[in-house]
Amino acid sequence: MAVQTKSNAGDKPRQKKDINWTQIAVVAFCVLLVAMCIISFSNLSNIFNQNGTTTSGTVTSGDLVYVDYTMYIGDVPMVTSSIDVYNESPADRLPAVTSMLGLIAGQQVDVVNGTPLLMNSSYEYPFRMLNQEYNQIATGVIGLGAGQSRTVESTGSYFQTTYTRDVAEEMGIDYDNWTVGTMGLLNFPVVNETSNTTTMAIRPALVTNKTADEMVLQYGYDTIEMTVVQAYRTSA
Repeated sequence: MAVQTKSNAGDKPRQKKDINWTQIAVVAFCVLLVAMCIISFSNLSNIFNQNGTTTSGTVTSGDLVYVDYTMYIGDVPMVTSSIDVYNESPADRLPAVTSMLGLIAGQQVDVVNGTPLLMNSSYEYPFRMLNQEYNQIATGVIGLGAGQSRTVESTGSYFQTTYTRDVAEEMGIDYDNWTVGTMGLLNFPVVNETSNTTTMAIRPALVTNKTADEMVLQYGYDTIEMTVVQAYRTSA
C-alpha cells in the first residue's frame, strides 16, 4: 500500500476540548468556502468546466460528486461534514467537523490530502482520511441520487493500538480519568512511500477497552455513512 498510517507512542493525544460555540456562527461562511476547498483537496479544477452539467439521475463512475459523510465507531460519530450530526451529538462526544468531500465517483487513490478541522482552528495538524476510507466513499456513491444515503462497513478495529498505563501517561493521557467511550485526538505520522515523505495528521480516536494496566484506542472507523449532495457529469 502506497500510504501507511501508524501510531507513534511518542505523539501526545489531546482529549477533545469544549467547543467554543461562537465558532458555530462561522460555519455558514466556511461552507461557502467548501467548493474552493474541494478543488484544492481533490484537484477537481474542471468541476466548473463549461461542458459539465448537473445530473438529476444516479451517480455513475466518472461523475464529479459532493458528498456529506460521517464516520462512526459503533454508534458514536467520530468525524463528520454534517452540521446536523454535530448539533445532535452530546457535548462530551462532539465529532470532529470537516468540509464535505469532493471526489470523482469510482476513482481509487493511494494518497489522500489532509482537510482542516472547521470547528477549532487551534489544532496544529489536519484530519487525514485513510485511502481505504476515501476509496470506499468513491465507490459507495455510485448508484445514489442527490439526497440519497448509503452506509458501508469500514476499517474498524484493524486500526487500533493498545497502550500500557506507563506509555499512555508518557503520551499525556490522564489514565485514571479516560474511560471506555472517551474521545481523544491523536497525532499520527503518515508515510508516503511513493515520495518518501512523512507528514503529521490528526485521527479522532475512542477508548474501546480499558483495564487497570492498559487501554485500547481505536482510530479506524466501523462504518461510513455518505450522502450525495450534488453530482456533475462532464462530457468526454
